[in-house]
Amino acid sequence: MFNFSELQASETYILSYRAQVKNAVVISESFYLTPSMKEIHAKPMQVLKIDATNESNLHEILKKNKDVLLEFLMKYGTHTRSHEKVHNYKSSSLISITIPPTYITVDFKNDYAIITRLLLD
Repeated sequence: MFNFSELQASETYILSYRAQVKNAVVISESFYLTPSMKEIHAKPMQVLKIDATNESNLHEILKKNKDVLLEFLMKYGTHTRSHEKVHNYKSSSLISITIPPTYITVDFKNDYAIITRLLLD
């Protein structure tokens, strides 16, 4: 078990994501990344390395690699809600995809941003 607020190299963040798809078209998308406001006790779980050559702004790195990051996080917990309707032989659907708030740490080493998903104790 690690106390991530005491590690000098890591910054701890809370990341969440939500998208709504209506009839196969993305109609809204929200991606939130906020610094953790309190000390947490967590275990490091999975790690993702993202190329961060010539980039030092975390928000820009995540924006450029959003699809890779979302695919990584969706493996470990995604909520999906689907609403289907048929009226006068026409169907419509609304799908919501949510990644609940997830703690991550970010380290910058050798031109890479190393993102570690944390599991709270």
